[in-house]
Amino acid sequence: MNRNLTPRPVRAAGAKDAHGSILDPSAGALYVHMHRESGLAHRHYVLKGWQVRTLRLLVSRPMQLVYVIAIVTMGWAWSQAARVPILLLRVGELTRDAKRLDTLTERLTQLTARYEQVQRMMAAARVPTASAKDSARVAPVASRPAPVRDTTRDTTRARAAAATKDTSRPVPPNP
Repeated sequence: MNRNLTPRPVRAAGAKDAHGSILDPSAGALYVHMHRESGLAHRHYVLKGWQVRTLRLLVSRPMQLVYVIAIVTMGWAWSQAARVPILLLRVGELTRDAKRLDTLTERLTQLTARYEQVQRMMAAARVPTASAKDSARVAPVASRPAPVRDTTRDTTRARAAAATKDTSRPVPPNP
């Protein structure tokens, strides 16, 4: 009586070749026995053909590559999601700074206008008299201070307009 019941010839090149693939779906159902090392507890599972095919697909090398790509992608997405609260705080801080700059720029413009108005009023009050003695006592009018650089967001536009301004024509005086 022949005890070799395998339908194919056995090649003794290794365990895989001698016994076939453990997840080969054509071999039928897969019986899984689990035993504890120290004890009598044991489990017995039977995986049907379709379950063996699914298991084989899940542990294949292409699927392992897909798992690695998915883990890397999810890690990147989670790191980006963790940055959101920090970025929201920074945007709020920059928004408050922009509002403060706008109010300071507006206030500076108002103070500059008031300063110019006071300078015009002081210049009008200092009418020179005909006598040389009185004119010697009057202090010379201080020269106008250097204009304060505009810090608004339109400085580049203002600089471009100033650079292209036609200087060949005289500028009329301000009233």
